[in-house]
Amino acid sequence: MTLSTTDVTQPIRKRSLFRAWFPVIVLVLAGLALLAVWTWPDENMERGRRAGMSWTIVMASSLLGLIWLLLLSGWQWWLRLGMVLAIGLGIYGSIGNLKFDGDVVPKEIRFRWEKTAAEILEEHRQQQKEGPALPPVAVHAEPATDYPEYRNIRRDGIVNGPGLSRDWQAQPPQLLWRQPVGGGYAGFVVAGNLAVTIEQRGDQEVIAGYDTESGRERWIYSYDALFNEALGGEGPRATPTVAGEDVFALGATGQLTCLKAATGELKWESSVDILANNKNIPWGMSGSPLVYDNVVVVNPGAQVEEAKGRALVAYDRQTGKPIWQAGSFKAAYCSPMLASLAGRRQILIFDAGGLAGHDAANGNELFRFAWPTYQDINVAQPLILPDDRVFISSGYNTGCALLKITEANETFAVKELWRTKAMRCKFTNPVYYEGHIYGLDDGILTCVDVKTGQRIWRDGRYGHGQLVLSGNLLVIQAESGKLVLAEATPAEHRELGSIPVFTEKTWNYLALANGKVYLRNHKEMACFDLTTVKSTGESK
Repeated sequence: MTLSTTDVTQPIRKRSLFRAWFPVIVLVLAGLALLAVWTWPDENMERGRRAGMSWTIVMASSLLGLIWLLLLSGWQWWLRLGMVLAIGLGIYGSIGNLKFDGDVVPKEIRFRWEKTAAEILEEHRQQQKEGPALPPVAVHAEPATDYPEYRNIRRDGIVNGPGLSRDWQAQPPQLLWRQPVGGGYAGFVVAGNLAVTIEQRGDQEVIAGYDTESGRERWIYSYDALFNEALGGEGPRATPTVAGEDVFALGATGQLTCLKAATGELKWESSVDILANNKNIPWGMSGSPLVYDNVVVVNPGAQVEEAKGRALVAYDRQTGKPIWQAGSFKAAYCSPMLASLAGRRQILIFDAGGLAGHDAANGNELFRFAWPTYQDINVAQPLILPDDRVFISSGYNTGCALLKITEANETFAVKELWRTKAMRCKFTNPVYYEGHIYGLDDGILTCVDVKTGQRIWRDGRYGHGQLVLSGNLLVIQAESGKLVLAEATPAEHRELGSIPVFTEKTWNYLALANGKVYLRNHKEMACFDLTTVKSTGESK
């Protein structure tokens, strides 16, 4: 039998039609999938999980597009390979750096032809050298309203000081100064006229002291160290501590340094590598040094077998020599804090295994409460509440719990009073005020009743930012870079004012001292007076 021309060519037409429409089909299906991911009505599906699913869809679609281009497009081979090479070289040749926000969503792109943050910082530093001499460092100028350590003196995010303006329309914050800063995610600490942070500048970590009034650099202490990981980026994570006349700082690779606050000179004979014979954790050392009595305590964790027994270490604050060591769990991203629970002064640490209390005198573990989380990511500081209660919270849909610590015959016990998913603090910190906890639940400001664990309200998306409490006011540094003022009340979410500060993601913890808020991210820093009735100032 003889086949007609139509019979022979029809299948080829169908195949050609499929090939031609394949990219369109992939794009339509990907678009529908992305729409479903971001509109699916499930409150427990965190934004980060939606972002992860979106990345999977985008990568799969891109792979299918590449397969179509190389195998199904029907174009000449030189054209196919040329397009792949052009796309690859175009992306590599134009994008110098890509950073993500806390939900793994691309937040900022730096093109290769733009100045780097390091170049901008160095230019500014050279300009500052021409300014007038600064007054001497006075670290005890306003001790009652200082902010000398991470989340202030009790590490609870509560600050003292003059009353803040409640109406930012009539009484806007006054910009005192704004300027570039080195990389990393540490915050400021403030003592008298000295503000201290730790930064990444090139291949060095730099502990930097700044003048609070002008923002000018007073001194720096630098050393070779560079921590970098794909999602968070480079730089140190742990906020320094000012204690007396000394500054204690921990770098992301584990270097613990003690400096003289007045000059920035090294006080100890040498810095201490707290990760010697140990391994780092995926996102770097993040625990701010805890200073009390004659010791400085850090939490390197025990990431290898050889490090067990020294997950928590106390050093002599005058010499840097080890005094005691304890603990056998891996480190997380929380800072050690001093607390009095069930009649015993102890160090509270939220590590990879959960919450533990260690005797402040010798480090002996007094109690432990298991709290497993995704990739051991415990970040939010525990909150010490009245009646020997402790609130803990973690992200990645883990939730929160209220614990009661008791002691009988020198034996400590932990009772879980409630556990809910009312607040999931990914790497932000909540505060406690008059029977309620206020914090960012997967990026949304939330009020939780301490007695029941019930969520009272959830409103106002500020991303994975940070907040402090002054009186009944919440000062919030949103992840977007916006500064927000809200009222701490269980009645409803009440935002009183907001101003734009930074244009890029901001994870660094804010400091509020004597009515002035000190802000920074991995590129810029700024200081605002939140108390005075003045018009917004100009950058210095």
